[in-house]
Amino acid sequence: MDNEVLYLNGDFLPLSQGRVPVEDRGFQLGDGIYEVIKVMNGRLVWLEDHLERLERNLAAVSLSEAASGHHLDFVLPDLVVRSQVDHGFVYVQVTRGFAPREFVFPNPPHPTVLAYARSKPAPAVSEILMGTTLHPVRDLRWARCDIKSTNLLAAVLAKEEARQAGAHEALFMAEDGVVREGGSSNVFAVLDGGLRTHPLDNRILGGITRKHVIEMALQEGYPVEERAFTLDEVMSAPAGRCEVFTASTTKDIMPVVRIGSQVVGDGKPGVVTLALLDVIRRAQAILVGLEPPPALGVRPASV
Repeated sequence: MDNEVLYLNGDFLPLSQGRVPVEDRGFQLGDGIYEVIKVMNGRLVWLEDHLERLERNLAAVSLSEAASGHHLDFVLPDLVVRSQVDHGFVYVQVTRGFAPREFVFPNPPHPTVLAYARSKPAPAVSEILMGTTLHPVRDLRWARCDIKSTNLLAAVLAKEEARQAGAHEALFMAEDGVVREGGSSNVFAVLDGGLRTHPLDNRILGGITRKHVIEMALQEGYPVEERAFTLDEVMSAPAGRCEVFTASTTKDIMPVVRIGSQVVGDGKPGVVTLALLDVIRRAQAILVGLEPPPALGVRPASV
């Protein structure tokens, strides 16, 4: 914690000394966009993808030029070095900045651009093999979940409900039983050897790990459908014919072994899930100059 460095509006300073005005619109109105980027071996994973998404989201809320002069493609790697983070994440936030409290946009805006790096260990192999659990909640979020907004109250409440229910992650559900996404993750099902996941639209975030899972699955020969599935489809599938996993920046792929009170499949991480996790782990290791870790799973013979 002593080494944590903050980048704030062009300056580097100790994170503990960071100050933002009380009337910053990100603080009072949730009027901002954020990104979380994985750090491995002191390097940022899929940085270009994250910065492209940041630009798209800023454009979606009329903040296209807010971060343009900050050269985040140089600042963020420098921030990781200054913070001495080997494995963890970088958090980036851009808000419309300080202005007297009004709902309409200030003209001109004075954006706040900040970022910091933090150490955080990757999930242990034992945690991965134990699997994760999901708690279904009705999706009451706004209708622009494709925008990575700093206004996260709905996710906060859903994740707290999941925690109190003894689960690791919330599972946002549509009224008709369609699975949308996790509280801070995308969700995949493996049905009859092929992958299914909710299509990109305004109801889910286009996750960076989601994108790479799809690309790598196709390269490995797995069928992939960006087509929504229901909880009933998953829970009624015969044991051994269905797997579920989450995909996120900080946890990569996590096998799901229980949803609510019901066991998924045989209650163990599935072979396709672990095979895809091995592919992701290997690709990331090579990207950051590390030796690929030992395999967790066995590649299915049918693929």
